[in-house]
Amino acid sequence: MQRVPGYLQVFFKVVLQIIKNEYFSDALRTTLSIIVPFAALYYFTDPHIAITVGVGALLVSLTDSPGTLGDKVLMSVSSLCLFFFIAIITALLIKKVMLSGMLILVFCMIFGLFTAFGKRWSLLGTMALILMTFVQGLRPVDPLSFSLYIVAGGVFYYLVSLVQTSLWPLSSVKHALGECIISTSDFLRAKAAFYDAGSNLQQNYLQLIKLHNKVHDKQEQVRDLLLRNKSLMRNGHEQGQRYLLALTQVIDLYERIGAIQYDYELLRESLKDTGLLDAVTRVIGCLANDLQLIGNALYGKSKIKSIDTSAADIQFVKQQIAKLSATDNNTRILNKLEINIDEIYTLLRKISTTLTFKFDQIDFPADLPAYQFFISAELITFSVLKTQLNFRSPVFRFACRLSAACLVAFSFTLLPVGYYSYWILLTVIVVIKPGFGLTNKRNLQRLKGSLLGVAIGMILLLLIGNITVKLMLAGLFLLGYFAYLRINYMLSIVSLTPMIIICLNIYTGNQSIVLERVVDTLLGCAIAFGASYLFPSWEIRKHSMYIGDVVRANLSYLKKLHDQTAGIPSDITSFKLARKEVYTKLTILSSGIQNMLLEPKRAQSQVKHLYEFEVLSHQLSSTIASFFPFSNVQLVEVTQQLNRAMEILKETLMIVDDSTNESKATVPAISYNQLDLNHPDHVEQHKVQQILRIAEAIRQQVYQYSCCK
Repeated sequence: MQRVPGYLQVFFKVVLQIIKNEYFSDALRTTLSIIVPFAALYYFTDPHIAITVGVGALLVSLTDSPGTLGDKVLMSVSSLCLFFFIAIITALLIKKVMLSGMLILVFCMIFGLFTAFGKRWSLLGTMALILMTFVQGLRPVDPLSFSLYIVAGGVFYYLVSLVQTSLWPLSSVKHALGECIISTSDFLRAKAAFYDAGSNLQQNYLQLIKLHNKVHDKQEQVRDLLLRNKSLMRNGHEQGQRYLLALTQVIDLYERIGAIQYDYELLRESLKDTGLLDAVTRVIGCLANDLQLIGNALYGKSKIKSIDTSAADIQFVKQQIAKLSATDNNTRILNKLEINIDEIYTLLRKISTTLTFKFDQIDFPADLPAYQFFISAELITFSVLKTQLNFRSPVFRFACRLSAACLVAFSFTLLPVGYYSYWILLTVIVVIKPGFGLTNKRNLQRLKGSLLGVAIGMILLLLIGNITVKLMLAGLFLLGYFAYLRINYMLSIVSLTPMIIICLNIYTGNQSIVLERVVDTLLGCAIAFGASYLFPSWEIRKHSMYIGDVVRANLSYLKKLHDQTAGIPSDITSFKLARKEVYTKLTILSSGIQNMLLEPKRAQSQVKHLYEFEVLSHQLSSTIASFFPFSNVQLVEVTQQLNRAMEILKETLMIVDDSTNESKATVPAISYNQLDLNHPDHVEQHKVQQILRIAEAIRQQVYQYSCCK
C-alpha cells in the first residue's frame, strides 16, 4: 500500500484540527441546523415557508450563547415564546404606520433595558428587535402561520443544540479551559520581556495588563460553564472534579506568575553581564511552550500528553545562580529568581498531572475553595430593572438612544427609497451599543465588512448563474459568518453580506439589491453614529468610580494579608474571592480606558494618568499576592507597616471621593523619603516596603490627577 505523502498528512491534520475546534464545530452545527430545514422546505414546499423557517432558525441560533444545559433550556423557552409574540404583533400592525412606529418605540425601550440583565439577555433583546425588523421587511400575508413558521425554525435549531449539549456536556468546558490555559501561557511568555535589558518597562507592563484582561475573561468563561453546571460539580462526576481542580491550579499558576515582582531596573543592572537574564528568558519560553501544548490539546479536543522541555534549562539556570551566589552580592534576588522558577515549574507539573493521570492517581487537596461563591448570578428581577429606570442610568440612556435612532430609521422605510429599506433599521439595531466608543467601533467594522462583502457578492452574481451553486455558496458564507462571529466581527460581516445578497437575488431575481444594500448600510451607520451623541454616557466621567473601585478592591485584598500577620485566621475561599475582586475591577478599569480612547479627543489627555494608575495598581496587587500561600508571617513591625499602607489607601479614597479641590488640599501629602525604603535581607520586610512605596505612589498620583484634571 502506497504511503500518504507528508504534505497531505500535514494537510489532513490541519483540517482535522479545524473541524475539532469548538468555534468551527459549533458553526457547522448551527449552519446545518438552518440549512437542512430550509433546503427541505425550499425543494418540497413553498419557498416563502422555507425562508420564514430559515429566518426563525437563524435568529434563534444567535440567542444560543455558550452555557449550561439549564441555561439553554431557559433561553430556548424564553426566545421561542418571545419570538412568537414579536412576530405576530408586528405582522398584525404592519400596515398601520402610526401603530408600527409606536411599537418600535416601545420594543426598543423594553429590549434596550434587557442590557441590565447581562450579556445573555441583552443578546435576546437584540435578536427580538432584529426579528421585528425582518417581519417588516418580509411583510407576511398571514401573521399566525408566519409566526408559527418562525417558531418551527427555532424549535428545530434548539432541539439540535440541546441534544448536542446533553450528549457532550464537557465539550464547551474543555474548549474554554484550553483557551484559559493558552492565554495564561501568553501571559507567562510576556514576562520574559522584563528580563530583556533593551525593552521598555512601561510598555511591558501595558502589554501584561492587556493579557491580564484576556486571562481574566477566559477564567470567567470557564467558571460560568463549569461551576454553574450542577451535574459536573457533583462529587461523583470524575471529569467535572478533574476540570475543577485543573481550573484551580491554572488560576493559582496565573496568580504566582502575576505575583513575581522585582525592581526590574535594578535586576537588569545587576545581572546584565552575567548571561543569567538570557537563560531566564529561555526558561520562561520553555515553560510557556509546555503550558501552551496542554492548552492546545484541550482546545483541539486531542489527547493531552505530559511534556517537559524545560527541565534541562531550569537546571542550567540553577547552576548559574549557584555560581553567581558565591561571588555576587545579589544573593536575595538570585534566590528569589530560583524560588519563583521552581514554583512555576511545580504548578505546571501539577496541571499536567491532573489532566493526564487516571482519576484515582490524582492527589485532590482537602482545602479547595467553596466554588459556589465564585459564580456570577444573572438576576432577572423587577428590582434590578427598577434601579435602571432613571436618567442617571447608562442602560436607560442607551434604551432612549436606541428608541430615537430606530424611530428615525423607521421613517426612512416609509420613503420610496427601495423595497429593502428595512435594512436601514436593521443596521441601526445591530450597530448601536450602550457605549459611545463601542458604537463607533462597531460602526466602522460593519462598514468595512459590508463594503467588502458587497464587492464579493457582486463578483459572484456576475460570474455564477446556477441557482444550486449559488445556494451552496450561500451556505458556505453562512458557515463563515458563524465561524467568525465570536472571533472577528468584521470578518463575520464580510461572510454574512454576500450570503444575504445571494439569497435575496435568488428570491427576487433583482440585481439592484447590491446597490440598495450599500446605500442602506451607509444610511444606517450614519444614523447610529449621530445617535451616539444623544444622551451619551461618557466613559471619561466614570474615571473616579473606576479608580475608587480598584483602590477598594486592593484595600480589601491587603486587609486579608494584614489579618494574617496579626494572627487572625483567613480561609482560602475569602482570600481567593478578594483576589478575584481585584482582577475584576482592574479588568473593568482597563476596558474603560480602552473605551475612553474611542471617545472625542478632549478625553485623551486624561487617559495617560489612568494608565499610570493602572500600572501601579497591578504592581500593588502583584506584591500583595506574592505573600500567598501564607508563610505564617506574624511580626509586629510587618503588621504596623501594613496598617500604614492601608491608611494610605484609605486616604487615597478620600481624595477620590472629595468633590472640591479645597477639601482635597486638606489631605496631607507624604513624600517618599518619609517612608523607610531600605532593603533588608528579610524577604517579607522587603515586600512590605514595596507595598508601602506603591501605595504612596498611587496616593500621590491620584492626588496630582484630581488637582489638575
